[in-house]
Amino acid sequence: MPDFTNGNLEAALLDQKVAGMYSGKTYCFVAVVAKGGWQLGVAAANERGYTPIRGKTFDNEKEARAWAQGLNEHIGHTDDEAVRIVVSTMGGKAYYKKRVA
Repeated sequence: MPDFTNGNLEAALLDQKVAGMYSGKTYCFVAVVAKGGWQLGVAAANERGYTPIRGKTFDNEKEARAWAQGLNEHIGHTDDEAVRIVVSTMGGKAYYKKRVA
């Protein structure tokens, strides 16, 4: 699959902004309900909750999820890894990067 940020300046800028804010942390993008629609949020592994990303909104969940998935793939996360990060923000099982044998 092609890189989501390639040819999408808005996504590339958003990725860089979040990368700077979460430097040194493991995080993923999530689609969240917002006033009047949907937006993206950032979930940091083993930290409670998520931080909404202001400014970019979506009319529907499908579009917001597509952006979250594309950005997560860009930063090297599979869907499974993103789910594990989100679960760790809910007081569930702590997130640890799986080792590849």
